[in-house]
Amino acid sequence: MFPLKNKLHHPIIIVVMCVSLSILGYLITDFIANWGKFWEGLYLSIFLPIFIATPIAIIIDRYFKKIRSQNIELERLDAINKKLFLLISHDVRSPLASLKGILNLIVNNQLEEQESKMYLNQLSDKLEHLDVFLNGLLEWSQKQTQNKPLDFTNFDALEVIKPTLKLLEHAIENKDIVTTLKSKGTQLYADKESFSFVFRNVLHNAIKFTGKEGKIHVETSSLNGEIHITIKDNGVGISEKETHKILNGTNWYTTKGTSEENGSGFGLRSCFYYLKKNNGRLKIESEIGSGSTFTIVLPEAS
Repeated sequence: MFPLKNKLHHPIIIVVMCVSLSILGYLITDFIANWGKFWEGLYLSIFLPIFIATPIAIIIDRYFKKIRSQNIELERLDAINKKLFLLISHDVRSPLASLKGILNLIVNNQLEEQESKMYLNQLSDKLEHLDVFLNGLLEWSQKQTQNKPLDFTNFDALEVIKPTLKLLEHAIENKDIVTTLKSKGTQLYADKESFSFVFRNVLHNAIKFTGKEGKIHVETSSLNGEIHITIKDNGVGISEKETHKILNGTNWYTTKGTSEENGSGFGLRSCFYYLKKNNGRLKIESEIGSGSTFTIVLPEAS
């Protein structure tokens, strides 16, 4: 089997090799046998391999192109599969931990009847938000595996922002972080699931690097036909060198959070990918010890 990387399966290369071998074989046999009709034999040794080898070479080339295409698709699906596992561990763990904590309190009879009712209402609310998230994740995974185009629509950014704040409520409460939301302009034109993915990862990143009793402020505004969704924290901040790695690096980059939280490493890199596909961008302003400001910029709905 010819190596794919060396392009030895290309029809021209195969035909040239066949003709060259045919001519060489003819010259050797003519030298030994000393045939009388040299030129007639030479022409036959040139043209016969061309007629015979060309269709075979085309078939071989198509076969290798098909294998190469299948390998590329398998690599793409494998990358999606890894992303899905990382998404599940990265984004589902926090709300599930919250649900488990509430259930443990109820099962162990550690609450009064009134408190149990209150926590059961919270449980129902959290399950609803988790259900919405999982449905969105399922739609996103189907689009990825089936290579479907993004679904661009006009929608209200708050339809994603508010449920995401609820979804990550457990992680926010664990650090006693105060979150605030201010909205001036919210109508986006983008793929909703892509925006949900990006906002969730940026917010998760802000929570991760904000210490106990910290603050996270989310604000939306309209500017020059674009919607700016800003997530500002008063956490540990990012050095100029680290910011450069995030913005310009090709590899996944991750560090531990203020409570030793692990990161998947692919979140922000994937954010750049999806924002680019949505004609958007991500801006980062940060200083060590003074927190960070991440701004998601996407087209405004017309």
